[in-house]
Amino acid sequence: MKKILYLLLLFIPVIALPQMKQDINNIEPNVYLIGVIHARHFDSKYNYSLADVLEQVKALKPDLVCGEITPEAFDKPMEGFFPPEAAMLAEMADELNYRFEPVDWRLDYATQALANKDYPQSVKEKTQPIIKRLNDDLENLGKKSAYDYLHEKSTLQSLDIMYEEIICVNTVSEIASGNWNERSRRIVENTMTAAGDARTIVIVFGIDHLPQLQRYFKEWGIEAKIPERMFVPNNQHKVSETVLNRWKKNLENLISIRDKKINSSYDDYKKVTNSNRIKDIEKAINSSL
Repeated sequence: MKKILYLLLLFIPVIALPQMKQDINNIEPNVYLIGVIHARHFDSKYNYSLADVLEQVKALKPDLVCGEITPEAFDKPMEGFFPPEAAMLAEMADELNYRFEPVDWRLDYATQALANKDYPQSVKEKTQPIIKRLNDDLENLGKKSAYDYLHEKSTLQSLDIMYEEIICVNTVSEIASGNWNERSRRIVENTMTAAGDARTIVIVFGIDHLPQLQRYFKEWGIEAKIPERMFVPNNQHKVSETVLNRWKKNLENLISIRDKKINSSYDDYKKVTNSNRIKDIEKAINSSL
């Protein structure tokens, strides 16, 4: 009898360890959402620079950072079409000891442009006062950081109402907004597919995405959190040499796509030529010199 008990004790750790590993892998990650304002980060009056974005990310100590670049554009000629902070976060991954994943999704240009051509006037009339109020508030921040204002509950509620109750209830305006619901769903799906064993995930996207991303994460059983500001605004626009070089490479690629000097799809060509992406990345580079 003693021998049987002894043998059982020997095998308990072997049986328990796989179960413990399975339980650990089933732990839901902590997900944090950080809203950004793209080209406006380079205007000091908003007290919310890309250096501030980086400090906020660092303070959360993520295992995984997910950014606003599609997987098919990441580290390829169309990378510069996406917000410069995404390429910055990708470039800083090794130095700050996190994994970066591109998780965005974009509708094709032709479909979105066709819908935009027929954008309902009634939707514009309902959204314009909300957009004007938000922009007026941003222009009158004083010493307050745009991070604080943008992540306030009331601001996020206004953005949520604009999309959920006005734009997305109309099929044409929702498609003109890049098929907003499907884009949000795929961002969350791409994040969870990339999550692996990450315990702390930080997602950095345009501020207007946050309310709907929270909603889609709830469908996965995850409460995505909006963190309080964890940095002191410093209006520092300098970036590392490696980030600057990446932006310069992205600018060269966008110019080459615009001028048809490299092979690219018609969709990519139309997206570049009908956007301000070249000006935005030029602004990022010039602000960082």
